[in-house]
Amino acid sequence: MIVIVSPRPRRPKQPQQTGPIGGLADSRFHYTPSVATDIRKTFKRIRAEQRGAQP
Repeated sequence: MIVIVSPRPRRPKQPQQTGPIGGLADSRFHYTPSVATDIRKTFKRIRAEQRGAQP
């Protein structure tokens, strides 16, 4: 008598999340420092750099 055993069953692939990010625990969340997103500080820095570059 021969017993044929099927290979170990695999879990189906999980679908990719496409909706809005659910919070800090979501793997798609990437931290961005506030300095990189504060538009007022950005323009202030650019104006200071332009003033320093003028002869």
